[in-house]
Amino acid sequence: MPVGPALFTAAYTQTSGDADMRSPWSGYPGYTSVQVEDFFRDGEGAFMLRAAYNFPFLDGLSAYTLWVHGTQPDQPGQYDRDEYDFNLQWAPPKGVLKGLALRLRYAMVDQHGGNVDDLDDFRVICNYEIPF
Repeated sequence: MPVGPALFTAAYTQTSGDADMRSPWSGYPGYTSVQVEDFFRDGEGAFMLRAAYNFPFLDGLSAYTLWVHGTQPDQPGQYDRDEYDFNLQWAPPKGVLKGLALRLRYAMVDQHGGNVDDLDDFRVICNYEIPF
């Protein structure tokens, strides 16, 4: 749902059957597949909330944050988990830096149970488009 320069998104997925979802495409294309987790384990439901914003004071600057909650899957020994993602990107649409995109991404995965540590994932991405 767009509101001015902001965009709000909600999504839900549910996996059922006798196995996790399979993907012959190298990555799972589900709505709740995010930076670290796919939330596609057998019996797992996942709910996502996302808020994105395009900053009006600097062309090409945008940010989003999201939260996904995955329920406990059917397989014993697996637990429900949450992922929180934060993204900041600057991609100038014109001028000498057109084609450059700088992105900072941070994700935190929190598993609710089991003997595991939470996961933190930080990424710095620089892309430059060369037209030919």
